[in-house]
Amino acid sequence: MIHKPAGIAVPDTLIEAAAIYNADGWGVMGRTASGETVVERHVAVDSTRAMTFLRRHRDSELAIHLRRKTYGAVSACNAHPFKIDRGIYLMHNGSFDLPIGDPAHSDTWHLVHEILRPLAHGYPGLLTDRAFTRLLDSVVPVDNRLVLFDAVGQVFHIVNRGAGIDYLGLWISSVRWLDARIFPTPSAGPVPEPIAESA
Repeated sequence: MIHKPAGIAVPDTLIEAAAIYNADGWGVMGRTASGETVVERHVAVDSTRAMTFLRRHRDSELAIHLRRKTYGAVSACNAHPFKIDRGIYLMHNGSFDLPIGDPAHSDTWHLVHEILRPLAHGYPGLLTDRAFTRLLDSVVPVDNRLVLFDAVGQVFHIVNRGAGIDYLGLWISSVRWLDARIFPTPSAGPVPEPIAESA
């Protein structure tokens, strides 16, 4: 995953390097410079189309996901971003140890459909509540990164941000599956300890 603030360009070489090992779907979520919500999901990775889209949306704040299949089929139902509820979207990098009721669906699909969506429906406003996002920051294993996008509030929340890297103004969730021949990968360094907030 890549988080791109408004006004920051995503190097074509980064998308090309990611597409080689992450060819099982791609998607974007975010807000345009005019404040419109943009959400796209694609089963096939087309790096040229993705690069063209990102050039056109340089002034937009976006999260980009190129999928490398772990669990579940390569299909539209497993493409990112996932809609949790009206105006709430999720991207995920990593693998959750969840009961997989249907092997055609990914662990992220199960997380959304069996945990997050029922919570969102049962407790409206929960997923965008600061206390809930702090809880996610505390309990989601560090080898998993999440990007939540609240389209109504036009706010991104990155879970386990410290497990990724900051590079040229971008946040990259992992450099493990980037082709270093195309995009020399900067080092992520050690994972910082969470900072305790005072009461």
